[in-house]
Amino acid sequence: MSQTETRVGVGDSVLDKMLGGGLPRNRAVLVTGGPGTGKSTLAMQFLQAGLDAGEDCLYVSTEQTLDELHDAFASFTFDIDHDHLTFVSIHATPGQTIEGDDELTLQSLDDQEILGPGFDAPFTGEYIRQYLERYVPCDRVVFDSTSGLSAISSDENLYRRTVLDLVRFFSDDAGATTLLTAEAHGTDSLTGSDLLRFTSHGVIELSRRTVRSDTHRFLEVSKMRGVDHDHRSMELEIAPDGVRVGPLRRSQPPALKDHRHAPVGIPGLDALCGGGLVRGAGVLLQHDGQANLAALFSVLLAHAFDTDHTVLLVPTIALRQSRVESLLGGHGLALDELLAEDRLFVVDLIGAWDQSVPNVYGSPDSGAELTDLISDLDNRTDRDRFHIVNADAVTHAFGDEEARQVRYFEEAQLVEDGDTLLHVSNPDTIGDQISAFYRNAADQVLDVWMEEDGLQYVTLRKSPCGFVGTTSLVEYVEEPPYLRVQYPPQTRENPYACE
Repeated sequence: MSQTETRVGVGDSVLDKMLGGGLPRNRAVLVTGGPGTGKSTLAMQFLQAGLDAGEDCLYVSTEQTLDELHDAFASFTFDIDHDHLTFVSIHATPGQTIEGDDELTLQSLDDQEILGPGFDAPFTGEYIRQYLERYVPCDRVVFDSTSGLSAISSDENLYRRTVLDLVRFFSDDAGATTLLTAEAHGTDSLTGSDLLRFTSHGVIELSRRTVRSDTHRFLEVSKMRGVDHDHRSMELEIAPDGVRVGPLRRSQPPALKDHRHAPVGIPGLDALCGGGLVRGAGVLLQHDGQANLAALFSVLLAHAFDTDHTVLLVPTIALRQSRVESLLGGHGLALDELLAEDRLFVVDLIGAWDQSVPNVYGSPDSGAELTDLISDLDNRTDRDRFHIVNADAVTHAFGDEEARQVRYFEEAQLVEDGDTLLHVSNPDTIGDQISAFYRNAADQVLDVWMEEDGLQYVTLRKSPCGFVGTTSLVEYVEEPPYLRVQYPPQTRENPYACE
């Protein structure tokens, strides 16, 4: 069965892509959120997409009559009276069953006949299911909302079994793809969504929060079994035809391409960046001082040499001479040969290299002298250049203002279309203003950090290409390139696929 046949569209292209093509067919997915977050609108849009595809749809409401539903969706383009849309409502009302017991009874909000003349059925899962059997089979079901089932029992286990039985009924007997909605009240309430998270195939969470002074709606797919779905938080807008999820992309479209980028030899990182690091402009690698960057630097250096670049290195303490010699050796490269062949130049601002070695230079006395030295070294090669610059060392050696001048000079005067300019910085070791300057000046920003449990991650914070906002695991492997970066979810299209 093809991907298209196993997925059901929800009526929004971005959300469908986040879900790997849509909702899983014949499965139940929970939509949860607070009041006014768009749960019912998304649910109705899901049904409208089915109606447009010629499918039979069922809307089960525990909160609204058909007239109220008409009023709620009056400003939308939904076809509430479509021939293939059936609306039913159920709720619990105090009454007397046919057995003479005083208890909650199953009633319709529209005063429809439930099970038979003069028969008040108890409000239980068994009778709810018996009532709904007359409306199946169907292709799509919305149950809005499961909060209305909380009256069944104060017993969590009974409530859970009731919901699970209904989910199985819709999936197995009705043969339907189902959206269940629920208010997000918290963990202690049966009207909340926590119990449903375990029984549902997937969970879509809606929320509202303030961005600056304005309130915005957000959507996040927090669970979807068997799918490498998009975990990122997206904006949700309410439009006349339903909900619109965005942004469509977080980096510029290929039609606006004004830069080049090149792979660095780590497939997952190249994929994250939309093809590699930006060329002809600045790239900033920020780290937290805890992340181990040695393997990453070794791959960057080895790949630069393998692709016939000349490397200019202003080393970090992690790139002291003995470490670089060892790292390059792991890739079959000899440090002394690279220095002797003018393939590598080192400007040592931290005193970590033997400055008597050819092509290793000590710290200049000023930022201006540094730019003169870098310019002279660049003129000694006709190859494309790969600069790795310890931005913190430049700032500490010459101060904020001269560091800014060096950074401006590098990009304005030295870097050509085929060159890569990578600055490395730990923002905690320099001032906020100079850190902000480096971020502002870079066309591409990567953050690398380590969590308390020792897991290391990289996030693409800023870029004209790639999966901006995506976080990927960084791990070490036994074989070259010795470093693996987790791919972005495969259900996402490369936002910079067109070259």
